[in-house]
Amino acid sequence: MFSRPTPTHRPAHAAIPMLLCLMLLATGSVADAQWESTLELIAPDASPVSIHRDDYGVPHIYGDTETGIFYAQGFAVAQDRLYQMEINRRAGLGRLAEMFGPAYVSLDRNTRKLYYTEAERQAQIESLPQSFRDMADAYVAGINAYLDSMEVDPGTYRPLPLASWVVEPWTTDHVVATTQYYMRQFGEFGGQELQRLAELENNGQAWFDANRPINDPTAPTTIPDRGRGPAVPGRDWSGQRVSLETIARISEEQSRIDELKVALGLPPKFGSFAVQITTEKSLSGNVLLLGCPQMGTPTQAETNTIHELELLCPTYHMGGMTVAGVPGVIIGHNGFLTWTLTSGISDNTDVYIETTQTQALDFYWHNDAWVPFEAIADTVFDNSGTPYPFEITRTVHGPVYSTNLGEYQAFTKKMTFWNNELEMGAALYDMCTARSQSQFEAALGQISMSFNVFYAGRNGHIKYWHAGWYQDRTDGIDPRLPHNGDGTEEWGGLRDFADLPVAENPAQGYFVNWNNKPVVWWDNGDNVPWSGWHPVMNIDNYVSALTPFDYDDLKETPHAIGSHGTYQQAIELGPALIVDENIVPPGQSAFVSLAGVPSPHVTDQWPLHVAWQFKDQIYAWDASAVDDDTREEAAALIRDFRVASPLIGQGRIAFNLRSGAQIHLDMFDAQGRIVRQLLSEHLEAGSHQVSWDGRDLSSNPLPSGIYWSRLQADREQAVRGLLLLW
Repeated sequence: MFSRPTPTHRPAHAAIPMLLCLMLLATGSVADAQWESTLELIAPDASPVSIHRDDYGVPHIYGDTETGIFYAQGFAVAQDRLYQMEINRRAGLGRLAEMFGPAYVSLDRNTRKLYYTEAERQAQIESLPQSFRDMADAYVAGINAYLDSMEVDPGTYRPLPLASWVVEPWTTDHVVATTQYYMRQFGEFGGQELQRLAELENNGQAWFDANRPINDPTAPTTIPDRGRGPAVPGRDWSGQRVSLETIARISEEQSRIDELKVALGLPPKFGSFAVQITTEKSLSGNVLLLGCPQMGTPTQAETNTIHELELLCPTYHMGGMTVAGVPGVIIGHNGFLTWTLTSGISDNTDVYIETTQTQALDFYWHNDAWVPFEAIADTVFDNSGTPYPFEITRTVHGPVYSTNLGEYQAFTKKMTFWNNELEMGAALYDMCTARSQSQFEAALGQISMSFNVFYAGRNGHIKYWHAGWYQDRTDGIDPRLPHNGDGTEEWGGLRDFADLPVAENPAQGYFVNWNNKPVVWWDNGDNVPWSGWHPVMNIDNYVSALTPFDYDDLKETPHAIGSHGTYQQAIELGPALIVDENIVPPGQSAFVSLAGVPSPHVTDQWPLHVAWQFKDQIYAWDASAVDDDTREEAAALIRDFRVASPLIGQGRIAFNLRSGAQIHLDMFDAQGRIVRQLLSEHLEAGSHQVSWDGRDLSSNPLPSGIYWSRLQADREQAVRGLLLLW
């Protein structure tokens, strides 16, 4: 329960925080420090950590510990997107009306009815692995370090949209609420049984079965037809009726809630597409993967829903994308494998019709008895401090989201993932740290929401899973229509992960997906998304016609089908090769100072978006090693400088020279000491490769850890980082 908000100010600081002191030492002034390309921090565990920003403002974060890199991630995302973070956490907490007024009271009430109390979220946190909790705690500490900086120098660090607002310190509870909100936004489906019931009433059974089929075998699938799956039980329906006026009102209320979200830049449910190419179809013999999550249509004037980053320490090295307020990486790659996600759009939420004893939410009929509703008193406040008290009510099936008490009816949502959304957060951490296909797959059973998962590995395999927790439908109830809450139509259980659609290395040479049906035997549920033609065929027609299929074909896919992603990631993986390009339109940063001055990176990726182009993701690169004066020249002479990372015992360093040059290629340890000279000679223009066996000048094996390769071509240089493992 939230208390009434009062105007507050964070306590004045007696001295500039240590973080700002470090900035001052490095840059000479606080104002200059805001967009320095390199920032050195000290994490809560006293470990050093660096934030290097590349030419597009993307933070590349290198540290000695996971605490360090997640701390710096929190600082960097607050620096780039503090206003967006504020919207995201208030959306998850149900506290938007405090900023935007009475119009948002209904949205806040809806959120609190369907999500959790702070005490419930705390219990969820305590049940998670320590690794996830530590990640969230460090991330929060980094955000709050930035808020300290903002208090000391608001002119430099406070974003203009938050000019008159007191920004509360972040807590792990806020991270959890934000994470749950986005997990549900793109992984919760179903709950449309009343709308389907209205269609049945209006059009009759024959129309309903033809146009809202439980299973449409003609719908395009990601997995080529493998025959029928498990037998589908008979479908029953108790014949409950709900007035069409009530259903229309509920639909209008939901539409209004969606409109309020969109008005604040919160992403609606949207599509996403993906392409995977096998080694047999690939021109290079390497696996290819394209991931294009669509979390709203990118525009030049609006902040992208996602942002890009790289995180590197000895136990965690990921490059990819995430959402402001959510730690770690959601989609991306490490040194062993890559993946992307699309929303699964499979039914994981059912509506129950509860019969009330009176025209109030006091008792409901269940298992031959009147059972009291669970009631939790709560209050939403608007921006003037006006209270709007209400009750959160629940039954054994789940939260009550609407009522028709004149007809003694309450409508609840039963969710397969209830109280377990954070399991997916833990799964993502395990996916990021996986070093093999088997380790990656072991994490997927924790994905509680409905998602398609697309994997490609340096082992030369691609694999697709339709992941999530789903009702096993042994209750026999028609999944398109509401359940009776009286106890006669209870769920049987959830399907085993091993029974979900999955396929690997298809004979056709590829998988494509645009939120379409996973396999022919998979049922629709009440959200019936897969009936008839689907635009995934645009992708299929393009990919199937090209054999062999190369990396340029992969990058051309969005242009060929005329659809962008909110984030676009194109990856090629070989035994000792990672080629990675992406784009985050309209930009990396959303910061505008109190003086109205934007950061350099608000729209700088927009031209790439308009031209259907990608940029180098820059994985394991020390941006501080190339100064601004030589960066443009270095890009012209040294091209495609790539290092296999992690390097396990032995790996290759590859680069391309525009023209002949005197070359020096040296390896350094994390303290900047040279450990091996690999090249010192003149090389002609063209492609070159050098092997390194992880040994020092005396041919002794070096300890596992972070190392740097520095390539000098005449007077130009470039640096790449790598993780050495034995």
